[in-house]
Amino acid sequence: MEDLVPFLDAGSPEALVGELDRLDDGELERLTVAFQELSRRADTIVAHAVGELDRRCVPDRRYALSTRQWLRRFCRQTGEEAAATVTVARNLPSMPNVAKRALAGEVPTSSLREIARVARRFRNDFPDHEEVFADVASHLDVRDLRRAVGYWRQQVDHADVEGEIARRHARRHASIAQTIDGVWHLAGLLDPESGHTVAAALRSLADPGNLDPSDARSHGQRMADGLTEMARRHLDAGATTSSGGEKPHVTVTVTHDQLFGAPTTGTGPPGALPEIDGTPVDHATIRRLGCDARIVRILIDGEGQPLDVGRAVRTVTPAIRRALDLRDGGCVWRGCDVPLGWCDAHHIRHWADGGPTSLANMQLLCRRHHRAVHEGGDPHSGRRSPPDP
Repeated sequence: MEDLVPFLDAGSPEALVGELDRLDDGELERLTVAFQELSRRADTIVAHAVGELDRRCVPDRRYALSTRQWLRRFCRQTGEEAAATVTVARNLPSMPNVAKRALAGEVPTSSLREIARVARRFRNDFPDHEEVFADVASHLDVRDLRRAVGYWRQQVDHADVEGEIARRHARRHASIAQTIDGVWHLAGLLDPESGHTVAAALRSLADPGNLDPSDARSHGQRMADGLTEMARRHLDAGATTSSGGEKPHVTVTVTHDQLFGAPTTGTGPPGALPEIDGTPVDHATIRRLGCDARIVRILIDGEGQPLDVGRAVRTVTPAIRRALDLRDGGCVWRGCDVPLGWCDAHHIRHWADGGPTSLANMQLLCRRHHRAVHEGGDPHSGRRSPPDP
């Protein structure tokens, strides 16, 4: 820090930032570490100041606000940040050694907040171990500190730790609901075991290392697609039955013209779009879903009431699928190495256009490239020549 003082005194913060490119690698590293220490010191001073404001009841006397609300209004902290700052401020007097190390820039702000929560919760046991916490917090990152705190809590109050495990499990929940614009909102909370299980499954489907290097999807998009793939594989496995022993799948409502005709073009008024549970979808989606689907003919009257239900027809038989797996070994799109378990059976010439459901007229495409074909991509861009229709 000392050897950087002349540089730090050279001018304004803007000027300092403008001079970064002239520093050598070592100077740049030392400057970054030095400012990180300054940031920690500043956060600790703020916590002491907030503690004094809180002790004097300034937010309440002057503005009829709680200290947390004052921080949100005047320091523009989020509710979570403000609550953490107040917790640190109110518990600093009970952790003098930790506070001293923090003022020296040795304790990360996140670790200071973690210790403050422990001091608040274990007021009787914490003082006897506060000096040890100060030493540990000066050397460990916050993740390892939390593990150390967990071990300490097991020794101090084992029953409480066991109770917390049960409480975490009881807090689990999940919800999924369709919004007014047709997209779905998914939210929830998982206990540690369930969370690790779901995360491991999603990573196996969304890890960029398992996908096409040119895949331009964001991490969030890959995770969403991975979750959809997990659900699709569960349904395809037939582990769950619905009424009459039928596997539950997505139901698509589509007219004869929408399925067998071309998308509406030209200047005339567009016709009604196909629907998935009442939500409009485009023509390409219907054609893609119809490549390997179970089709049931339902005749309806002018008011939309069913008159007759026809016999279901499976467009891709298990025998054809096994032959496709053996022949193609995965997605046939040029350069794609997605394995066969992630692939759809695609009609080169769609059966709605008269294409036969035969090995010669089919190929495996991963879901990304299956979508690309039905949205106008070249169906003959396989790494090996696709079979002729």
